[in-house]
Amino acid sequence: MGTYGAAWQSGGYCGSGNVEPLIGSLCGRTAVVVGSAFTVFEELRYVLTRYVEPIVFAVNDIGMFLPKVDHWVSLHADNLGVWKAVRWLQARNMEACKYHTPDPRPVTDYCWERLTPMFCLSGYFAMQIAYIMGAQLVILVGCPGEPVRRFFEAGARTDFGYGGSQFNGDQGVRAQLEHEMHRLPDFKNKVRSTSGWTKTYFGAA
Repeated sequence: MGTYGAAWQSGGYCGSGNVEPLIGSLCGRTAVVVGSAFTVFEELRYVLTRYVEPIVFAVNDIGMFLPKVDHWVSLHADNLGVWKAVRWLQARNMEACKYHTPDPRPVTDYCWERLTPMFCLSGYFAMQIAYIMGAQLVILVGCPGEPVRRFFEAGARTDFGYGGSQFNGDQGVRAQLEHEMHRLPDFKNKVRSTSGWTKTYFGAA
């Protein structure tokens, strides 16, 4: 992993942007990364009964509908401003949610520029951020890492399987994750999941 020009290094990763104050800030805390699988709300209710005051990382669309969001993460920087506007229509404009993207945008509070290497799914990117921020436990909720429908869909996508199909790019998604967890076993040991392939791979929350 090249570190030339990096502004920070932590936990096996490096990058630039304005994120250095976040590194280690969640030491001792539990982070919940909330994705968009159709079972997400049931899974989240289960987790919230077991863990006291976890730090909630919303991923993509789901952030519009959660009762509490501490950090909102997306690789789709241009969409995040629209999603934020929808959430604010629900009188949540005063909450202290922070917005994370890999590219600078007006909505972005923390820009993870040149994060090396960066995961290629927003859910795994959020997991990565929680780990770099020092969370002692990172729980994937609604992030099964396999082809299931999202909470707003009638059926699963036929063009992409989140690492769990033979579609173009899918095998690379899972290969990247497995490579990183092999490279950083402490990272893998901190992650758990509530469903799907990620539950089998990381262990149950």
